[in-house]
This record gives sequence, structure tokens and C-alpha cells, in this order.
Amino acid sequence: MKTLDTYVKELHDTFDEMSRLLTDDLATLSQFNLTPQQESYLMFCVAHAPLTAKELVDEFQVSKSAVSQAIARLEQDRFLEREKNPDNKRETLIYLGPKGRMFARRIKDFNEKMRNDYYVHLSLEEIEMITESIKKLNRVIRDKQTKG
Repeated sequence: MKTLDTYVKELHDTFDEMSRLLTDDLATLSQFNLTPQQESYLMFCVAHAPLTAKELVDEFQVSKSAVSQAIARLEQDRFLEREKNPDNKRETLIYLGPKGRMFARRIKDFNEKMRNDYYVHLSLEEIEMITESIKKLNRVIRDKQTKG
């Protein structure tokens, strides 16, 4: 009978294998030379832009200065752009810059490839089950991290 430790190791090994199998598919993203933190912020911006720095602070549970430094670097590298919010002049909105839009297109291409080449071999029920399980795990992680 498998133990929790056995299942956890199997799960992590499975994630690692998937990561290795997708290395070539993800190569178009590695050319952007982003740090893991920059990539996480940029992925969030792709999904939610325009947004504020406060939204990044809240999502990633980091300091305003850490977000500010990361945004400044991504802006310098033309991944992001900042503009004053026309509805609230005290607030700055973050948008995708030219390289950010290129990054977003590559993400879209990657997602289409995943759907067309891989996910079509799973049932909608299987995809839903995987998605709901990972969402639940994310909630547990988020709760544990915010409680200390």
C-alpha cells in the first residue's frame, strides 16, 4: 500500500518529468532571459493587465519595494510600461510593453500547442479533475503561506 510520502514523491517526479518533456516547447520563452520572479510577475501581468503595483504586492505577498524594483527592471527591458490612471491620477497602471506583448504571444502559442498536441488526448473530465486538484493545492499553499 502506498504511503503519503510515496504519492508525494510520485507527484513531484511526474511534475519534473513533464517539465523535462516540455523543455523544447518552452524554449521560445527561455530566450527572454527572465528570472523566475520576473517571469511570474510578467505571467500575472499577461493575464491581468492593466493592473497596479498593489495588485502585484497582494498577489505575490512581497513588499512594495520588491515589486517596484522588478517592475522598473521589466520596464527598462521593455516588457512593461507604466502610465498614470486617467481615472485616478495618484495611481499608476501597468501595461504590457512591446517585449511583454511578444512574450504574451509566445504564451498563447504554447497554450495552443499544448491543447492541440497534448490535451486533446484527455477527456474534459480528466482535465477538469487535474485543474480542480491543482487549484485546491494552490489554495492550501496560499493559506499556509499567509498564516506564517
